[in-house]
Amino acid sequence: MEDLTEVASRAVAAERDARSVRWHNPAAVRKAAASVRDSLDGERSALSRPSYSGLSPSPHMARQLELITRSQAPLPADATIGTAAQAEADAVAAVTTARIALRAAHLAVLEARVAALDAGDTDTVAAAIRGYTPLNTGKPVIAHLHALGSRIGEEARHVVNDKPRSIAFRLGLSLGLGFAYLAFIRFFQWDAKEDRLPYLALYALSGVVGSIVCTNALSFDAERVRAALSGGTRLWHVLVAKNIVILILVGSAGLLLSAVLSWRAGTSTELVKACGQVLTMILLWLGVANVMSVVAPLRAEPMSARLRDGTWKPFLLSFVLSYGIGLIVNLMLYWRIWAKTTLLEQMGAPWIPVLLLLTSAAATWLLLTVLAVLLAEQPRFRRALHREMVVYREETNHLQATIQHNSG
Repeated sequence: MEDLTEVASRAVAAERDARSVRWHNPAAVRKAAASVRDSLDGERSALSRPSYSGLSPSPHMARQLELITRSQAPLPADATIGTAAQAEADAVAAVTTARIALRAAHLAVLEARVAALDAGDTDTVAAAIRGYTPLNTGKPVIAHLHALGSRIGEEARHVVNDKPRSIAFRLGLSLGLGFAYLAFIRFFQWDAKEDRLPYLALYALSGVVGSIVCTNALSFDAERVRAALSGGTRLWHVLVAKNIVILILVGSAGLLLSAVLSWRAGTSTELVKACGQVLTMILLWLGVANVMSVVAPLRAEPMSARLRDGTWKPFLLSFVLSYGIGLIVNLMLYWRIWAKTTLLEQMGAPWIPVLLLLTSAAATWLLLTVLAVLLAEQPRFRRALHREMVVYREETNHLQATIQHNSG
């Protein structure tokens, strides 16, 4: 129904263009036509990729899609009266086809709902419709935990063992930059206040969980994510498994770094507070990164390829946004710490305030992850994921660039 509603909104947008005062401006109409043509090309290219659900349309519907999505050559710049008349006739036929297709889509959506109701309208039916792999029999919570545990183990093995170790390399690089930052602070003796030393681990690790490995997790690891979704794995299983593996890896480094810095500061209370803040930072970042992975996905490819296919601008924008959102995450963290300071002074011990801080961060992570999954169900974001969750291959990229150049 959401997809059908979006189709109706597209019709409203087309009506708005048709009734625009710019309708008699040749340059404006050509610009609008070029924009629609680019969107149409994007829709056609998305159809060439397999669906996440692993389910395919029936042969009858596949033939209809093949007929509708055939490329249409643009009109020549020096159109004659006969060309204009033929184009008008083709436009009338296309609008008629669209009207019939909209009615057919409306009927198909209603019939799909009737079939779901006749089948029982249960969770099992909904899972089958979405292409999910059936869970083990038993209590749903236990079945989900078992499936999630298997996914976490697979994710950890991939990060540690599979080659090329791109995720491990990125995490190691970010961690190395964080340690270099701490060495820079130590060299210039900016760490004079020993009671603040344990909190420097936040700065060393914020770049790790704020890197593209987390903020673009679905598209950065596109091949495995697409294979998992096509094989029936739920999206939230993929996100949570990636989050837990990152939490274990980065959290272990954070706890070790906090322990070293706290040992130099000479107090165990600061260690408890520092560890709590590191885990809070990781949870907040992972929740924000889940939303960013769905809202702003971007295919992983070399910069040279980005210059050819025009994706360098979205890449730079994503890079800037990640740092901007990183500042917001740090502000959230500082606000939470400030809110717990008074409680910390009243309690006299750090355990309860730190546990409250972690509980609040875990709840925020959970809410942001649920938001990411819900957004992924929306047609606009689902299409963006479908378009950007692709595996870069050099020969394919060159072919696409050649086709775009020839068509231009």
